[in-house]
Amino acid sequence: MLLLKLIYIELIKIFKRPRSYIGFITIGILIPLIMFLIDKFGFDFQQHHFLPFESAFLFQGSLVNGYLISYYLMTVLWVHFPFFIILVAGDSFAGEAAKGTFRIFLTRPVSRFQVITAKFIATYIYTAIIVAFLGFMCLGAGSIILGSGDLFVFDKGILILSQNEALLRFFIGYLLAIFVQMVVASLALFLSTLNDNSVAPIIGTYAIIIVSIILSILKIDALESIKPYLFTTYFDVFFSPFADPIPWSDIFNYLIALGKFIGLFYILSIVSFVRKDILS
Repeated sequence: MLLLKLIYIELIKIFKRPRSYIGFITIGILIPLIMFLIDKFGFDFQQHHFLPFESAFLFQGSLVNGYLISYYLMTVLWVHFPFFIILVAGDSFAGEAAKGTFRIFLTRPVSRFQVITAKFIATYIYTAIIVAFLGFMCLGAGSIILGSGDLFVFDKGILILSQNEALLRFFIGYLLAIFVQMVVASLALFLSTLNDNSVAPIIGTYAIIIVSIILSILKIDALESIKPYLFTTYFDVFFSPFADPIPWSDIFNYLIALGKFIGLFYILSIVSFVRKDILS
């Protein structure tokens, strides 16, 4: 019961911070705007890929529809979206350390282990909410503005998914995206325990992610041996549901790898926070 109460308190703290709404506001404005502009002025992707097939296949609905643009946005935003998570997670410990609230909070009958666990769980809940909001805005605004229809996917060939099948795969994809963003949140929380200023963990986390992404995608033989140890190597797991057939075995292995990174950052955070001097 005490842990649940701590989680509730941490959620209140998160949603009282103005920065927690930056992601929601950005998504709420940007996604409908993109959908509107595509509806008004067209989509260049259509000219290059779809025109040769429009006369050869019979499709349900428009080829350029809300599902297609939602899939396209997944490929575009996955590098930038973690920033919204980092803004919140990076301030979790560092912000309170800077304000000195830990000195008061930890005088209560709660352990540091309980505090850090509550912060992790509360941040994961926030992560799930904002990813779900992204999915809702993409699919919802896309369907309203651009309409729905079959999803046309280029993945080692051409894959055409019906509306119902596409919606199911989006659901799986966003669930996997939540797990991916939990790794980002865990890293930011760990770095936050090491600092008394939230700027350092925010910039540090994003820098680590960008460098890791670059190392993960570079086709250099010398880097192949270190790629399994980079968490960003497994970040594209949420694209897996859009393959045919869905590679469940690969998804499972990727989730295990990501889970190990979550566990590692959680343990490192506990060690760091338990040893942290909150009196000076």
